[in-house]
Amino acid sequence: MASPTATETPAARPLDPMALLNVSSAAVVGASPGKHYSTSVIANLLQFGLPAEKVMPINPKYDEIDGLRCHASLADLPGRPSLVVSLVGVERVDAVLDDAIEAQVPAMLVIADGYSEMGAEGTARQARLADKAARHGVTLLGPNSLGYVAPSRGVAAWVGGRVPERLTAGRVSLAFQSSGMLNLVLNQVAHRRIGLAAAVSVGNEAVMDLADFIRAFADDAETDVLGIVLESTTRPRALAQALLHANQAGKTVVVLSIGKSERGMKNVSSHAGRMATSGRVWSALFRQVGALVVDDLTDFMETVALTAGLSAEARGGGLALATISGGDCGLLSDMAENLDLELSDVTPETQAILDEQLSRTNILANPLDVRNTRTSAPKVFWASLAALAADPNIATVALRLNLALAPTKQHEEMYTRVAEHIRANGAECVFTSRVTETSSERWFDLFAELGTPFLTSYDGALKAFANLQHHRRDAHYVNEDGAFTALPEVVAEMPETQPLSWQQTMDWVGRTGMSFTRTVQAMSVAEAVEATATMTFPLVAKGIVPGVAHKSDLKLVELNIADVEDLEARVTALFERMAGLAVTDEFAVEIQEMAGGGAEFFLGMHSDPILGRIMSFGLGGIFLELLHDVAYAVPPVSAAQATALLQTLRGWDVLQGARGQEPRDVAALADVIATVSAAVADPDSTVSSFDFNPVLVMPAGSGVVAVDAYVEGTK
Repeated sequence: MASPTATETPAARPLDPMALLNVSSAAVVGASPGKHYSTSVIANLLQFGLPAEKVMPINPKYDEIDGLRCHASLADLPGRPSLVVSLVGVERVDAVLDDAIEAQVPAMLVIADGYSEMGAEGTARQARLADKAARHGVTLLGPNSLGYVAPSRGVAAWVGGRVPERLTAGRVSLAFQSSGMLNLVLNQVAHRRIGLAAAVSVGNEAVMDLADFIRAFADDAETDVLGIVLESTTRPRALAQALLHANQAGKTVVVLSIGKSERGMKNVSSHAGRMATSGRVWSALFRQVGALVVDDLTDFMETVALTAGLSAEARGGGLALATISGGDCGLLSDMAENLDLELSDVTPETQAILDEQLSRTNILANPLDVRNTRTSAPKVFWASLAALAADPNIATVALRLNLALAPTKQHEEMYTRVAEHIRANGAECVFTSRVTETSSERWFDLFAELGTPFLTSYDGALKAFANLQHHRRDAHYVNEDGAFTALPEVVAEMPETQPLSWQQTMDWVGRTGMSFTRTVQAMSVAEAVEATATMTFPLVAKGIVPGVAHKSDLKLVELNIADVEDLEARVTALFERMAGLAVTDEFAVEIQEMAGGGAEFFLGMHSDPILGRIMSFGLGGIFLELLHDVAYAVPPVSAAQATALLQTLRGWDVLQGARGQEPRDVAALADVIATVSAAVADPDSTVSSFDFNPVLVMPAGSGVVAVDAYVEGTK
């Protein structure tokens, strides 16, 4: 079949990721008997709701495949399918797309590899495929994808093996950049009976990418929780806007960001053909879009399971723990403190009830040890749980009770009654185990029937609760403005940069609104003396050598210049040192009035290869050099956001006036960070990096002043 020409291109249809999920019929091109991908996708399409006559294998070599009538080509089908699944190799994918375009098929899944993950030639091949699909309105998933599953919509175009029959419909949607990880998580979700709305392996993202699916799931009424596995992105601004949109739509977004370490970044680049960036920079973005970030797959599973099982109101709300072991209570207390997980205090009224019921004075109410009272003193057991659940400070009660390899009838009755009892008294109920154990699937069936999350270990449970609690606590970091103008629309090669001249630097500093100590430039000793005639001693002199950022390393800074005679001597010495560097003969000196009395701070920006302009700030000295105590942010940030970020620094107490020092002007500092970040976020800005270091943060009410600046711009 001939490929349509430009003049034959139909009117472009808006590309909607949901076209892949709203499927009533599917053609499987390249289907073959006994082949893993073919057998898997046909079985999965049938298993999840498509009637046999709507699953149509395409292969001219066969009359029948897996009991289904086989067709020679898409053109031979009795009607237009709503999805084409392409199982053919890379060399034949273009022809399949041409056939799909001619048949006006709205959606296509491409399994083949050999595209952007294979270098320049593969990247060019992928670009041609993407351009053709987009121009002709085909919502294309892949290439190099294992497909997707949407139990709530009755479709499973998944080639990575049989989807477990236990997989059930629900309100969690998953979008992964790692097909292998999604295959694992699908099995876990099915085993644990976590209801799934949809799960997508985005592959190489030629047309539909992670941002498209996040936005689509954010608008999906059947989705409440989004689980994302991210390696990198080629559309940073769209990704940030989609994540923020999901947050604003009331969805909880759980993100596992992989490839953040130096080795991890190399792996992302090598196996996926994507550029990578550091974890702290990604964390800054996730914080500002309201995403909940987890550390590993276990953390991901426990957090998704917990989030999916709690109402939006209970997520991150007041938490009480109860168990049947006093030793467990000590362990849980230690773990909660280590995770910065707040266990809610009960009211005096609740405390009095618990003291009376459990026959102790001032008993530890949270975590609560109910001992063996369920069997030895049932009235005490039920009254204690009722008091805990009814406490106004408690939104969720998490309990550890007896578990066996498989639940008996007595277990089922007990857990059912406990869950109903907790809810009847006003709290939501979660069950947990102490450690991950091999247990019957019937446990997960039971908890699914009860509508209560079951978390498989204390460690996983408390991390998940801490994640939700920190997510709620950190809401004030989230951007109100979703423009993200400092983020690139599309990742591109980093441009060449060069240092700004002294005058260009001073002009830019003036435009940012940063207060800068009184400064002049001089090209000679005589100019230095003349230029400082109206300045107040003591002074500072700095050598200006193009391209040299760290002047003190080359002994190009002279402090505490006392008078004119001292100025002449010191500036003469600077010119001699600069001449000795043999770097250039274009040098000068910068002379400033000395500023003092402030806490040393730094404020900077660098250009990240993925996320573009990234702000960084923190206290100088030991906090920067040894502790690496730095806050990162995607500009622009508001003064309120800047204040919140300052409070995350280990040096925050210094700004507050630790050890008898005067409190510093944090309000002025936050205003300056916000003002400078707005200048950085200007889409017309050509500044690629800058460093204000030091910035002196004066006592409260006295403002801030920068005493040095180094700025680079694009060539």
